[in-house]
Parts: sequence; structure tokens; C-alpha cells
Amino acid sequence: MNILLELLALSEAKGKNLLGLTINDKQITEQTPSEQWPGNFYCSFNQLTSLEFCPKEVGGDFYCFNNQLTSLEFCPKEVGGDFNCSFNQLTSLEFCPKEVGGDFGCSRNQLTSLEFCPKEVGGGFNCSNNKLTSLADIHKRLKKMNGTFFADSNPIKSNVIGLMLVAGCEEVELDNKEVEKIINKHLKSPFGSRRVLECQSEMLEANFREFAEL
Repeated sequence: MNILLELLALSEAKGKNLLGLTINDKQITEQTPSEQWPGNFYCSFNQLTSLEFCPKEVGGDFYCFNNQLTSLEFCPKEVGGDFNCSFNQLTSLEFCPKEVGGDFGCSRNQLTSLEFCPKEVGGGFNCSNNKLTSLADIHKRLKKMNGTFFADSNPIKSNVIGLMLVAGCEEVELDNKEVEKIINKHLKSPFGSRRVLECQSEMLEANFREFAEL
């Protein structure tokens, strides 16, 4: 039996909180795990290797951090609150929701790309502590967010200017503090192509040519 299904069964028998599984005071039914969950769904700290039997829709937060996941297959397709899959062994964001209502966290995995990340995030975006070397095409993958884009503790060496084209990106955290300072300076300017060109120009003057590429 899948570990998550076992935990759901045990939680139904013994209460709402078992081994880190919290079901937001909602009674578990046989149908609920595979369909809709109106509140928060937390299954962190459980050594899960699969998200099979998770709800398809979660109205609140979905936390699956601190497990042994190598894939987000079977994760909810819709999450109204935060989505946090940090502290796993993910090498891809394939199968993650297209939209997340709150913050999105995928830090401390083995990601080399943000391909398949949500297109819209209602809060901040945290991809720190991965293996990202570039943020190429980030503006094509992440269209909208609302807060800080955390990408520190990654060996990023190029293509960060696309963050200027992500609507709602208010601040950026990078290991290269000089590049970070330039981007954050121009993120304060009105959204549009003008600030992109001005930021790109300043990066080129500071000899950060590769960072200035889309």
C-alpha cells in the first residue's frame, strides 16, 4: 500500500494529526483523498516517495516538504493557498499546478531548470538551494507573482533579466549581490519594456553581460 494512503487510513482511525499529516479538522472519507480537499493538506515529514492518492484539488495550503519525493506526479492540480515541495529530491517541476494561490516553494531540491513551474503564483516564489545555473526564459514560464523571488544558494551565472518581465516580482535574492542590487533597483520602476532596457544597460556597463541575457 502507498505510504500516503496508509497515513490517511491511520489518521481516519486515530485522529487528525499523525506523523505530520494534518487534515485541517476535516473528516477523511474514502473519496476525499483522490478528489477535493476544502482546507489545508499537510503531508510533510513522512518519507513519502509518491504523492499518489493526494487530492486533485486543495482549497488551502498543500505542503509535501521533507519527504523523499523524486516526482510531483499525482500532486494537486489546483491549490488555493501555498504549495511547498521543498526538501525533497526533485529534479523537475513537471506535474506541478499551473496556478498557486499563495506562495510557491521548491527550495532544497536538485533542480537544474524551472521548466514546468506555475505560470501564476499569488505570493512569493522560492527556488533557493538548488542547482540552477541560469534563469533563461523565466518570464515565459512564470508570468505573474506577488512578492520576492528567492534564488539564492544556486550557481546562477546567466539570464536573470527575464525577472524584470514577471508581473508582480517586487524583489529578487541572488548570490551575486551586485547583480541583485541592479535588478532590485529597477524593479521599483513601473512595469514595462523601458525598465528592462535600463536594467540591461546597467548590467552591460557593469560587465554582467551573461546575466543581462533573456
